[in-house]
Amino acid sequence: MKRHFASAAGIWIAGSLLVAVCSPLSGIAAEKENGAEPAKARKVAVLTYSFSSEYWGYVAQGCIAYGNSDPAIEITVESVSSSIASDEQLAMLKEDLDYGRYDGYVIAAIDRERTEQVLENVNVPVVVMDAPVSALCVIGRIGTNNETAALAGAKKAVSMAKALGRARPDCVMIGGVDGDFNQESRREGYRGGVMISGGIWLSEVYPTDKSADGAREAMEQIMEKHPDGVGIVACYNDLLAVTAIEMAKGNDAFSDTVFIGFDGNGSVCERIMEDEHYENLVTVAQNPYEMGFGAVKMLSDYWKNGEDGIPEDGTVKSDETNRMPADSGNMTAESSAMTDQAGQGAAAAEEENYIDSGYSVITKVNVQERMGQIRNHLS
Repeated sequence: MKRHFASAAGIWIAGSLLVAVCSPLSGIAAEKENGAEPAKARKVAVLTYSFSSEYWGYVAQGCIAYGNSDPAIEITVESVSSSIASDEQLAMLKEDLDYGRYDGYVIAAIDRERTEQVLENVNVPVVVMDAPVSALCVIGRIGTNNETAALAGAKKAVSMAKALGRARPDCVMIGGVDGDFNQESRREGYRGGVMISGGIWLSEVYPTDKSADGAREAMEQIMEKHPDGVGIVACYNDLLAVTAIEMAKGNDAFSDTVFIGFDGNGSVCERIMEDEHYENLVTVAQNPYEMGFGAVKMLSDYWKNGEDGIPEDGTVKSDETNRMPADSGNMTAESSAMTDQAGQGAAAAEEENYIDSGYSVITKVNVQERMGQIRNHLS
């Protein structure tokens, strides 16, 4: 089993390789120099999807940033070889648990059900990022309300398609993996946004394995089935949207099609700014840096508030410190403002100790603001 560690996370953005080195023990070294006896740092493992994804590189950057700001936390970020490598991630988690390597975990679970089985009898605290995982050891979750965010993106796409001359824009979807929590949430959001905005949801979802190859195959099928084009192609993420746009180049029937991506990655924002073929792209931007930063902070706050381990009844005391503050560490006023403007969906009310990390809908109109946010986080 090959592990992919990120004691240093390299992220390609805006034409530069930005490297963030995690030095979690720097604060402890300073305490030693001052003659104080430092407390032992808590070891935290962050298990994410693949670092081949730009998005998860941003998440890792946020985790590392919090680790650098808190000398009581020692961060190890581990990823897998691909976005669907659930067996690999579960093997890593089981081995870490069996050897008792870490005091707590932050997990973005690829396979939720099997992760729940592994965590069934675990007695160290776990914070979940992204999709929910149910286990007694889970003290909270931070992530995007995917349905609410996708709905907002679809509404903007319908508005743009109408401005391009389509009275009732029709919409198909290039999806992720069938049955995946985020896939189903985004599909429902896209469908709702299209329908309430006066568009037509065609109920055509082309599932993929979230890869560029899968998106190419799906877009070929769409162009074959709809030789006169469609108003909107909603995609599971930015990678699929970019691939679909590239496939549609030169096809006049799709020259005014609006494409929807999801993530708001820097590389996509650059394309929107610089390439005319991307002027009809909408991307639903998540806040991955805030998600990573906030997840590790939630775990740290849990320990600082005197909760050492998981209560026998599985309940967790809720405290204002578990809410994401506007000035947490490296988070800027600009990114906080974008988060504050985001829709807060029903999940926040229904799920105990849940933080909605927010979203924003990005087009060529506001893409410069998004790029400023990303550059500021990663500089």
